Amino acid sequence: MKAWMTPWLLMAIPLLGAVLSLLIRASLERMKTVALLTTVASLLAVIGTSVGLSAPPTGLPLLCILPLTAFLSLLGQPVHRNNSQAWAMSLVLLGLGLGILTGQAPARDALLVLLLSILCGLLYQHQPGPTPDTWRGLSSYGLGIVTTLLALVLPEAGSTIATVITCATLLPLLPLHSGFVATLTGLPGNLPAFLALLVPTIGFHTLVLLLPSLSITVLHTVAILALAGAVYGSLRALIQSRPLPRLAYAALAFFCMLWWYIADTGTAPVQATVYLNAVSLATTGLLLAWYAIRARYGDIDLRALGGLAYPMPRFCTLLALLALAALGMPPFGVFSGFLGMLLLPTFTPSGPFAVIMLVWLTASWYYTELVQRVVFGQSRLDVRHEDLRRTEFASLVLVLLLLLALGMAPSRFFQSNAPVPPASVAMKGDTWIR
Repeated sequence: MKAWMTPWLLMAIPLLGAVLSLLIRASLERMKTVALLTTVASLLAVIGTSVGLSAPPTGLPLLCILPLTAFLSLLGQPVHRNNSQAWAMSLVLLGLGLGILTGQAPARDALLVLLLSILCGLLYQHQPGPTPDTWRGLSSYGLGIVTTLLALVLPEAGSTIATVITCATLLPLLPLHSGFVATLTGLPGNLPAFLALLVPTIGFHTLVLLLPSLSITVLHTVAILALAGAVYGSLRALIQSRPLPRLAYAALAFFCMLWWYIADTGTAPVQATVYLNAVSLATTGLLLAWYAIRARYGDIDLRALGGLAYPMPRFCTLLALLALAALGMPPFGVFSGFLGMLLLPTFTPSGPFAVIMLVWLTASWYYTELVQRVVFGQSRLDVRHEDLRRTEFASLVLVLLLLLALGMAPSRFFQSNAPVPPASVAMKGDTWIR
């Protein structure tokens, strides 16, 4: 198969699945089945097209995780009318994401504008009233649309800065993180769980393509913003009483740690891809776990529910394991990805690294408190408990297995998703030299 056909084929399958699912939306069971089968077909198409190409346009594991995550986010959803739109939109966003990751400019930029526009529309439609969080999220993604368009017409220096800003709205970086936080806290159904991986993956992919052209000044500026964002995200996560904002700000802190490493070293090694996928998947798993609670009790405060260890043992076991994976305990992917980055010869510990380690230690507090309140808090006798259903249990177990695979797989299994300067190339001033 010719390389230029790959993006269109990978896009067509999810988009056709979305159309078919909408045509049969009168039967919710069939609609969900079609959505699940579409994600499986997308996964097979990713594997087939990547194997058929002599030089895959992006790393095969990175591409495969997208339809896998879409499948897992859909699998754990209950069959309910309120979730049907989210199922169809997940397929649309999956198609656009695959097209962006495998496409070439300017088609890639057009698809990115379309994806950001859809996210703006979803936020406006589903946020509860014109709250400040709504407008901050809309302004963040709206800025991403503007900078994507400006990057097409500005000269090289201005285009680079505009693209970095677009990356910061997708792979969240202070102060452009509001769209990501609003996405995880305000959208319905499985969309937050899926977008927790899709949106940062697209931002990371774009950043890696741009990295060789970034100047020292830009990298230093990004490093400062990343340190501030990591501290800010940790502090905001600590004071949240509701799980969704806590998970959103925790993910912001961990993604800012990735921004800092890339800016500090000027590189995005294979281990960075492992770390990105692991943080995203851990966030996805925790969002799916909390959705199981929301489906039973509504969007409640952490203090309103506790003592679930005895009545809901399967849920509590998986929640605890997901929290351990998210805060960076071995043998899961967050730990191995970050440790792998630190052990590379391109990294040298410095003063700001102490801030990063403090942010990492802070995660052990807010993630552990989340588990402690839900699992070991005071039990309520007036609440009827129901443990995880089979599909919910299966989706969370599979997320944990993926996190374990990311932690145990050798680095050579992952391929770089963009051309990077060879080892004989170093940065001097604003240019790459041999």
